[in-house]
Amino acid sequence: MGYQICFENWKTTFSIPCSVTDECLSCGAVQLKVLLLVLRHQQNDICPEELANRLSLPAADIRDALNYWTLAGVLKYQPEQEQAAAQTSPAQAEPVQQQETPPAHPAGPKPSHARMTASEIHDLTQRQPVIRSLLHETEAILGKTLTSADISTIISLYDWAGISPNVILMVVAYCASLEKKNLRYIEKTALSWQEMGLDNDQAIEAYLDRQTVIRKREQEVKKAFGIYDRNLTAKERDYIEKWYEEFQFSIDLIQLAYEKTVDRTGKVSFPYLHKILSSWKEKGITTPQQALSESSAKPAAEEKKEYSFDLEEFEKQHRWRVPKMD
Repeated sequence: MGYQICFENWKTTFSIPCSVTDECLSCGAVQLKVLLLVLRHQQNDICPEELANRLSLPAADIRDALNYWTLAGVLKYQPEQEQAAAQTSPAQAEPVQQQETPPAHPAGPKPSHARMTASEIHDLTQRQPVIRSLLHETEAILGKTLTSADISTIISLYDWAGISPNVILMVVAYCASLEKKNLRYIEKTALSWQEMGLDNDQAIEAYLDRQTVIRKREQEVKKAFGIYDRNLTAKERDYIEKWYEEFQFSIDLIQLAYEKTVDRTGKVSFPYLHKILSSWKEKGITTPQQALSESSAKPAAEEKKEYSFDLEEFEKQHRWRVPKMD
């Protein structure tokens, strides 16, 4: 007999929006627990501190979960000032002056480049559906639920820095491919792209193709040099770029210079290796075969040593002079 629903426990139930199961099943455990408690006690005011005590979790995690469901459209956020105004009776409420010509597209205050409040986040996501879409796409790419600080960072890139949603998502995807999913890293990358003028698909694709080539070359060198336990330094990356770009050397020739460096110094030394490759560049050496031929050819001075005395006369005088033994 398979599993069956126990209808004895269905005397008291509460509803869950279909959008939760249709669109939000990738949410985290904290988000799901918070939503279930909120829906179970929906007649009560939502108090983050009370939920935190109930679930034995930090209040910041509870607020992040509430923001998640607000962005998903399951909950609504109402600032305390608006709540108080809504609870005031019409007799007590002050008359509201009606505007003669309301603006066609009311725009809220632009947030500063700082962590935004829940009220600011709610206001922007309600006024600009593109931000809601941007946040959901970011979560999908990163495979995680964004915290309040993460949401603030993404919104600031769009609303404060003026970076288009498409470029932001390309930055997020690029950083995710590097296993760099921290929003601080993503923010720095996005701002650096902006400084470089990478503001359209063509420029970004060309840049990414270039970065792919650079990473491939660096991985080739690391593998050839047996470097597996650390990242390359900025200076080492500069050397590698020069070997490939300016010298136009292949990895085979670079590896041969590496072997000579280790033989002579006993370690990986990028400056020493660079001197070898620079000398080969000056001599017009472009293949490992040419480098090996150059190394095997000895100068004439090394083939026959010259002495400042007559070696044959020295041997005649000292041939029979054997020291006596006591």
